[in-house]
Amino acid sequence: MLSVRTIVGVVGRHGFFRARRRDILGVRATGLRCGIAQVRGHRLPAAVIATLLDRAPKLLDRGLSRVIDDRRRLCNRIGIRGMDTRRCHQVLVILDGWGGDGGKSQQEVIREFDDPRVSLAHLGLGVRLLIRRIHRRGRGGAVANWAHWAMIVEGTSRAVCRHAFLHDADAFFIDPDGLERQYDECAGRGMATLGVQQRLDEFFARNGYSIPGTWEMMFSVDWARRRAPILLKGQYHETPHGRHEFDTMLYPQYLDFPTGTVGVMDSPPRLVHFHGTITTYRVYRDWTGTQAVDECFRLLLLSLLQDLVPGSTHGGKLLPDPSELARGLTDPGAPIGYGSATAARNYPTFRGEIDDLCSAPTFAGERAGRIRQNLRAFDEHFASAAPTPVNHDD
Repeated sequence: MLSVRTIVGVVGRHGFFRARRRDILGVRATGLRCGIAQVRGHRLPAAVIATLLDRAPKLLDRGLSRVIDDRRRLCNRIGIRGMDTRRCHQVLVILDGWGGDGGKSQQEVIREFDDPRVSLAHLGLGVRLLIRRIHRRGRGGAVANWAHWAMIVEGTSRAVCRHAFLHDADAFFIDPDGLERQYDECAGRGMATLGVQQRLDEFFARNGYSIPGTWEMMFSVDWARRRAPILLKGQYHETPHGRHEFDTMLYPQYLDFPTGTVGVMDSPPRLVHFHGTITTYRVYRDWTGTQAVDECFRLLLLSLLQDLVPGSTHGGKLLPDPSELARGLTDPGAPIGYGSATAARNYPTFRGEIDDLCSAPTFAGERAGRIRQNLRAFDEHFASAAPTPVNHDD
């Protein structure tokens, strides 16, 4: 019986970086004499390469490392409570470098866990500088791509167990034993990757490839380390099926799918995933207009969680309270608005996801009651609002 497990919280490592210096990123690099590598139009400073080539720890014979994408500390703080992690050896939380306090607030949250398995890590200085440079150019999508990749590389680098688990900060298990079951199946079947949901991609569907999405995906650390780090990054690749843009970690899975070691669970654990929460929050932080429209209610979700956890505002409150957000239901001058027809159509879906969330052991009881209480104004508003019908002929 497999008996060891590690939970990690974001990515980076060197053991799988064994390419020669001139091909250090798995692609033909140019300008290394000047300390620069050219990858798809991005110039990578040598400091970034050096950061990614930090030494990786020796792996335990067995076990899982859970990789938590810590771009929202509130989600992470609540997300792993109530879960069965008895075979977990390591919880590694790696920051994406976007915060303004150097990770002090996240460190405070980790101290409150009072769990020796949990530790905080940062992306290297070179990577952070690269991400901030891209951000200053106003390329939000590129920032998310590079940050996600760098965090996965960092976490995989630091993992001390044979398996790692990529946990999205906006996903929550409803089944408390979900992580344990997924680990048992992944290790027992000798899978390179095992996900809970198939990636919806026309390219994969057309070619008969059932490749899991990276959210809540478990993978073999040895498998990931055998690849050059740049191959894990989202980018275009030429393939026997044509040219295609792959998201983070999808290209190596595409290459190995024919081996039968890449797939999705037949009976995945129940979970609720509020897709796009982190991206929405980032857009909100950069918003300069008069009113941000929270049409999928992701900012409301974060506000609900912020209200739910005492002491969660280390470093200052990140969002208005739910009662303040409710102003946006009718006040066009509110900083965050919910008056659009799209918001009216989306609310029933969001409310159903909230009901699923409230049924999870982490939230059931007093926490679920508080969430529902904070949503009362939204429930009443959208119950009386007539949804705009969708014209399917458009």
